[in-house]
Amino acid sequence: MHTVDNNTLTYSQPHAGVALVAEGGGQRGAFTAGVLDSWQIANFNPFQVLIGTSAGAQNIASYMSKQTGYAYTLIANLTRHQSFFNPWRAFTKKNVMDLDWYFAKAASKFYQFDEHQAYLNSQGRKVRFSASNSSKFATELIDPNVQGWLEALKYSSAIPYLYKSDSLVDGGVTAPVPVHQAYELGAKTILTIRTTVEDRSPMPKPIKQLKPFICGKGKCPEFINLWTKHEHAYDEAESFIQQPPAGVKVIEIKPLQPLKTKVLGSSQQDIVADYKYGFALGRRFIENTDESLVIH
Repeated sequence: MHTVDNNTLTYSQPHAGVALVAEGGGQRGAFTAGVLDSWQIANFNPFQVLIGTSAGAQNIASYMSKQTGYAYTLIANLTRHQSFFNPWRAFTKKNVMDLDWYFAKAASKFYQFDEHQAYLNSQGRKVRFSASNSSKFATELIDPNVQGWLEALKYSSAIPYLYKSDSLVDGGVTAPVPVHQAYELGAKTILTIRTTVEDRSPMPKPIKQLKPFICGKGKCPEFINLWTKHEHAYDEAESFIQQPPAGVKVIEIKPLQPLKTKVLGSSQQDIVADYKYGFALGRRFIENTDESLVIH
C-alpha cells in the first residue's frame, strides 16, 4: 500500500485536494463504520478534507481517533438503548432522542472517545462536521478541534423535533451529502460513502401528499419547510455527484443492495450484517485502488 521512498507520500498521509464525505443515516451508519474500520486496519487515509453529516460525522470522528470498532460499538450498543430513543417522551418536555445521554456515554470511561488522538491525526487535514442553522436554513461546517469533538458531533446529529437545540440542528437538513462543501474547501477528488442504494425522494410520501393542503398562501409549517430544504439539498448533492464541476472527480462507495438497517429500530443482527458488508466493500476498494485516487 504505497510504502515507497521518502519523497513519495503514502496513503496514510493527506494528499492535497483529496476529500472524504460521509453521508448520515442513523443506524445505517454501521455500513460506513465497516468501510472505515477496514481502512483503519490497512492504514489507509489519504484525505486532506474530511466532512461528515450526523452518523457520517460520528464515523469520521472514530476514523480520526483510530479507535477501530468505536463507531460500530456506539451504534450497536447506544442507539438501541431505550435511554437514547423513546417516542413516549414526545408527550413530555424531555427529548425523544437523548443526545446528552448518548454523548455522555461516548465520553465515559467504558467508551471514552480519544479526542487527543483525533486532534493529532487531524493535523494537516481539514476535518469538518456539517450542521444546519435552523433559522437561516444554511449549512455551517464545525471544526471539532475548535468546538470540541463530541460537542460538534451533538450539533451535527440533533434531529429537529427529536432533540431540542437552540441554534444548530442535524446537518442532514441542509447538507445530507456535503460534496459541495468539500469542493469549496479545495477538493478535486471526492470519495463519498453513501448509505442509500438508489435515488429517492427524501421527503416521506405522506408529507409530500399533504403539503399542497397544509401550505397556503406561500406559508408552510416549520417541519414542512425543513423537509423541503432537506429534499432540495439532497437533489443538489445528487446533481453535483452526477455532473461535478470541470476538473473534479467524484467516487462513490455505496451498497449494491438495500441495507438491512434502518435509521432507528434496527436489530443487532442487521447492524452486524451491514457492518460486515461495509467492511468487505471497504477492503475491496483499497485492494483495487491506484494512483488515480490522488493524481489530478
